[in-house]
Order: sequence, then structure tokens, then C-alpha cells
Amino acid sequence: MQASSFALLDEHPTTANRDESAFAASNKLVALWRQWQALADDLMPLLLTPRACHDFLGDITVCAGTVMSLIRQAPDIGIFHMVFPNPDKMHRYSVLHAMHTAMLLALIGQRKDWGDKRTASAVKAGLTMNLSITNLQIDLALQSAPLTTAQREAIDTHPLTSWKLLQDLGVQDEEWLIAVAQHHEQPDGKGYPQGLTDLHQMADAIRTCDVFGAKISPRIGRTGMPTPRAASEIFRQRSAGYFGATIIRELGLYPPGCLVELATGHHAVVVKRSCDPNAPDVVTLPAFERCRATQGSGRHIVGAASDQSWAERVSAEQALIHA
Repeated sequence: MQASSFALLDEHPTTANRDESAFAASNKLVALWRQWQALADDLMPLLLTPRACHDFLGDITVCAGTVMSLIRQAPDIGIFHMVFPNPDKMHRYSVLHAMHTAMLLALIGQRKDWGDKRTASAVKAGLTMNLSITNLQIDLALQSAPLTTAQREAIDTHPLTSWKLLQDLGVQDEEWLIAVAQHHEQPDGKGYPQGLTDLHQMADAIRTCDVFGAKISPRIGRTGMPTPRAASEIFRQRSAGYFGATIIRELGLYPPGCLVELATGHHAVVVKRSCDPNAPDVVTLPAFERCRATQGSGRHIVGAASDQSWAERVSAEQALIHA
């Protein structure tokens, strides 16, 4: 996707806008954002047409390595990419959702000291958990009608069909395969497709990341759930307790990319976590002033922004330029 897609939404760019665009090109945070965008582009053919790829296993391994590298360099930008309500999210839903699930798993791997090898297996499982229904998921994100019988069957069986497809593509990593096959199972036996109660830990992690990402993602007819509410729901779910708590600790109540309302009445976008989960760094809108949202400053966060339409008027890159 071309970088110009993320310019301020203005039909007649001014000199100031052109100067801002030039600055964006050399801005490190924007450069990292664009690497996530490029990774999504690379993942599109792999996840949409895996059998057509000359070296699926090699290519998906490279992509997993990129996820882990970007998280090591700047985890806040990875989180920002997942949370900020980008206009292309529905049209690339399945690919972005897989990438963001993998990003969360990289964060969990770091937090839990899984080591590079095991974390890489988890990241690859996150990228490919829905491999057999990647195209269907994009259709469903844009579909307002109820599921057809065929669509429901494909969803119900996709953990095992994706597991089999990965085997056909040459995957032999048992943790990767088991995690994909079990990522919709639940400890209480109410998951699918097998109703298992004894789950692989990596599958448990993937399910929690998958559910959180799905909650904050938009669909036709509804916006994504605000991240504070999604975090609260994940935390309350008994089946997501262990890794749910890990996700909340990693992201904070108001993670990067979240649109919030300050005590001043202004809106802002969170751009960086801080040691205080209630006081992240934000960029105010429309002034584009960076500050820390602390009680002492009088600019503390009072909640998610009531007007989420700011995301339609301000691009991710414009916010990051000022971060």
C-alpha cells in the first residue's frame, strides 16, 4: 500500500501538508509503522493463496521473524497498528487480524520468557490459525446477512482444516500444529471443534489474543469495541484468565492507538505506554501536542473518546509524526 494513503485527508494539500509528508518519510516511528503496513502486504498472498506460494514455509517463517523484530524494536508501534481504527481494517480483516494476533503472541513470549524458538512457533501459529478461512473472514467482515450453512460449517471446522493444510504445506513443528488445531478449544470443554478440556498452553494463548483482537476490530454494521471495554471483558472471562491478565498488563488500560477523552474535554490519541498504565503519552487533537496524561497536569484520561470519528479525519502517520 502506498504511503500517500495515510496522508491527512485533504483534497487540496497545502505547503504545510507537503512539508509534513516529507518529515514523515524520515520519522522513525512512521518508518516503523510503514514496516507493519509492508508486512501486511507481504502476508496477503501467503494467507489468501497459500498453496500457490513457491515456499510457503520459508516465507511465513520470514514474516514471523519480522513480527518478532518489530516488537523488539518498538512494541508501542505494533500495538498502535492493532488498536488505531484504520480505514482499511475491514477490507484486509483476516490478514490484519492474524498479524495482530501474532504481534500479541510475540509480546506474551517476551513477558513469559518463552525464548526465541518457542515464541517463533507461537507467532507462526497466530499468523496461520485461520489459514483455511482467510478469504471467508474478509467476506464476513463485509457481510451483513446471517451466515449460510456452508459458512458456518467452514468456521466450525477451520481449526482442523487449517491444521491439515499446514501439514500439506510442509509444517512439521508440533507446537505450531497443535496450537492451530486447538485454538478454539476451552478448558471447560465448551470450545470447538473437539470439545477438549486438556489444552496446549500455546493454544490457550492464541485463543485469548484472537478473541481480544476480534473484539476491537470493526465489521459492517458495527465499530470495533473500545479497547478499555474489550480489556475488561477479556479480564472477566474465566477461560482467558491466565493470558488475559498478561495482555492487559502488556497493553495497559489505554494502549497506543486508543482514542481517548481528557479531563480538559479534548480528544487525544495514545502514542506510548508509560510506567503508569493510567498515564500514557498522548497527542491531543486537533492541536497535535504531545503530553503525558497525568492527574497533575490536569490532562488525565477520563475514558475512551465518545467521538471515534477522529480516526476518519486524522491518519495514523499524522499522529505518529507528533509522537
